[in-house]
Amino acid sequence: MSAPTITDLGQLDAACQRTEQLVQEAAEAERAAFGRWQDAYGAYEVACDEAALARANWEQALIP
Repeated sequence: MSAPTITDLGQLDAACQRTEQLVQEAAEAERAAFGRWQDAYGAYEVACDEAALARANWEQALIP
């Protein structure tokens, strides 16, 4: 299977520029998604710490 060919240099240049733009947009989307993941993971860690503290307090309250 052969790839389509572009014989016009103007079309080739436009295709290259569009490809570079798409790569940049994908990279920005990936960075944004990673930032959201980091925020979510941080919230998860805080929730785990708070749950552990609540359990420890609960266990302390049960001990006479």
